[in-house]
Amino acid sequence: MCQNVWENDDFIFKGDELKGMTAKGKDKVKTQGFTDMIIPATTPEGLAIKRIGDNAFYRRGLTSVVIPDTVETIGYDAFGVCKLTEVKLPAALVGIEGFAFYRNKLKNVIFGDKVKTIEPSAFALNELEELHLPEGLELIDTSSFYKNSLTSLKIPASVKKINMYAFHKNNIAEVEIPEGTQLHVYAFEANTEIKK
Repeated sequence: MCQNVWENDDFIFKGDELKGMTAKGKDKVKTQGFTDMIIPATTPEGLAIKRIGDNAFYRRGLTSVVIPDTVETIGYDAFGVCKLTEVKLPAALVGIEGFAFYRNKLKNVIFGDKVKTIEPSAFALNELEELHLPEGLELIDTSSFYKNSLTSLKIPASVKKINMYAFHKNNIAEVEIPEGTQLHVYAFEANTEIKK
């Protein structure tokens, strides 16, 4: 990744949330072709960024992103319909909201160990071939990993619920479901062997 061209006045902030991009920031992507995003760690007031807002970078064409380790929540459709191929999620991240990384080109996602919830379609329509879900994860919601390229999967014992179509349209031959995990009947393809 080249030098950091991003400045605070490329972004819109509200409290400790990064809400989106200013006209100047959008112009850097659209006109100047800067698609490797480095999100600032602090607001102009010096607050650590805790949340990436809903639709913050939706359809911005980003090819890579560095997210500060202080971010606890990534909002609805925050990075939806971009061109990201991999992402390292922040150490402090607890919640990934619906469609957060929907329809990118993700082949690799590195999770921090504090993630508790992955909401509907958060990683749907990507190209994930493998997945290392963190121990401590509790909810894998509807269509979370719908239509990826997964062939194998290990579900952490901490997972309480896997909802409908969570892993539908993948190539998972068999999966072991931890005791006590509530599994929707249509969470996987019909030909995926479920072991308990």
